Amino acid sequence: MAATVKVPTIFSAVDKVSTIVKRMSRNVRSFASTVSSGIAKSNRWFKKLTPSISEAGNELLSYAKSAAIAGGIIAGISFSANAVTDYEQNVASFRTIVSDLSSKDFSVYKKEVGDVATATKASTIEVVQSFEKIAGLNAKFAETSTGIGQVSKAAITLAKASGDELGTSAENLVGIMNQFSLGADQANRTINVLAAGQAVGAASISQTSEAFKNFGSVASGANMSLEQSVGLIQTLGKFSIFGAEAGTKLRGVTLKLQQAGAGYASGQFQINDALAQVSKKYNKLTSQRAKDAFMLKLFGAENISVGKTLLSNIALFKEYTDGVSGTTEAQKAAAINSDTVNKKLEEMKNKWVNIITTSDQAESSLTNAKTAMGYVTDNMEAIISIGSKILLFFAAWKAIIIANSIAMGAYNIALGINGAVTGIVSIAVGKSNIALKAYQITTKAVTAAQWLWNVAMTANPIGLIIVGIAALIAIVVVVIQKWDEWGAAFSLVMGPLGIVISLIQSFRRNWDMITKAFKEGGILEGLKAIGKVILDALLQPFEQLLGIIAKVTGFKWAENAAAGLNKFRAEMGVSMEAKPALGTPQQKAEELKSQNPQTNTLDVNFNDPDNRVKSTSMKGPLAIPVKVTSTNGKR
Repeated sequence: MAATVKVPTIFSAVDKVSTIVKRMSRNVRSFASTVSSGIAKSNRWFKKLTPSISEAGNELLSYAKSAAIAGGIIAGISFSANAVTDYEQNVASFRTIVSDLSSKDFSVYKKEVGDVATATKASTIEVVQSFEKIAGLNAKFAETSTGIGQVSKAAITLAKASGDELGTSAENLVGIMNQFSLGADQANRTINVLAAGQAVGAASISQTSEAFKNFGSVASGANMSLEQSVGLIQTLGKFSIFGAEAGTKLRGVTLKLQQAGAGYASGQFQINDALAQVSKKYNKLTSQRAKDAFMLKLFGAENISVGKTLLSNIALFKEYTDGVSGTTEAQKAAAINSDTVNKKLEEMKNKWVNIITTSDQAESSLTNAKTAMGYVTDNMEAIISIGSKILLFFAAWKAIIIANSIAMGAYNIALGINGAVTGIVSIAVGKSNIALKAYQITTKAVTAAQWLWNVAMTANPIGLIIVGIAALIAIVVVVIQKWDEWGAAFSLVMGPLGIVISLIQSFRRNWDMITKAFKEGGILEGLKAIGKVILDALLQPFEQLLGIIAKVTGFKWAENAAAGLNKFRAEMGVSMEAKPALGTPQQKAEELKSQNPQTNTLDVNFNDPDNRVKSTSMKGPLAIPVKVTSTNGKR
């Protein structure tokens, strides 16, 4: 029959915990109060440096009410910025043509740009573009600011009178002036002749300019005036001969007249004399056959029709010549064409451009902007590096504040629940709104479910504490095991405990680096290494959280931010590779067993008659001493 051993046990419960717990509670409340005060102070300082999200949200509503105005302001700023940069770019382009000028001398040209813009109501951008075009076509005009200003002003007026682009008008004007070797002071006369021709004849300013491309040089070489040349072009225009064709025909007729020796009575070729002389000879002929033979011989088959037209319209030619002389037709036409709503709006816009590009403030701002941009360009890498570190510092600072605020909130909630469960509302609960709210909610919930309350009150409180601790340990273990997957990110919601876990993980990864820093660099380098590890512990959870957001949502900004944090951590020199977990004692035992399997036996020898354990022994390399004290009991 097997022996039965009964061991009666008497437990004496001695309360050695209450006093300690009360002391701990006071210390915790004191700590909580200190930390809460510190968090509030830190947050106030942080708000002074960076606007809080809540403030930004409140301001957003008021900003939305002014969206239209803000949009207009932003558009105006954008337009102004573009105007300033365009103006400066065109000024630089023009200066390459007059590169011999000193900065002081060139400033006179810039002032002339503003004066021309004011007089013509064009923008300074257009004016400086015309300066560049004119200087490129005739460098002599750019020898003085006044000269190029006169030609530019005339080109702008011509563009308004003709409706052509400013660049085209500048080319036409300078081209004609070059053909007739006219100085800058003749620019205004030239445009008035062209505009007057359009007024008295059929050929437009553009068509007259096209005719001059084929006829201007010959006309100038034949001692014709600008007015006579336009008179001839307009004469052909009356008979629908326009543009380049008119120029080609007039060139041919003029050369034929010169070849025939007509018009040289004064010693130089005169178109009026030539036409009168030929006409007189033509009229003396009695037969049509003789007249046709005369005209064919004089002008040739290509030019005979134009020759006959001119000889038949000498009076008209003189009328047109007189009609284009000494007028202000260009200014009149320009004023008429500019008297529209569209042009007025354009002039208003030009006025704004002129103000922001010619003011001393704009000049100073451009100089400062160029200096600043040059500095930024030369020091781009350093600026980015320092800026990113500052941003990361503030992000880490704010993260710590948020984490501690969450932790303190959780503490107060726990305090309130504890008060509800124990039935004691402590002073700390009364001072904390969060704790008081938690207490009230918990009490109401318990009252609504009385039977759950009874179960909770009759349950073993030690068991509940053990369950809670076990759950917390389980969470910590899982977080550590999944640290490099999502555990680091999850630690952000664990408050101070999460920060502690992150610090431990970072110190584990970088312990070798810290010890090496102390050995090789001394205390200072060692402290620097510790600082890097602490910063790494704060940044890794954010990097992992951003990486998870990027994977789930596909947001590029989150991916870039995570990559930036990863790069920054790597540049600090900390280790970013996870070390294997320490494992549980059971796992270690299994590992040892697998590496070196051993057999152990435990022998217990009972002396049944005396109701005592006689001896015990354990054999094997992992033998554990067993101590047995005597017991009393019945069989």
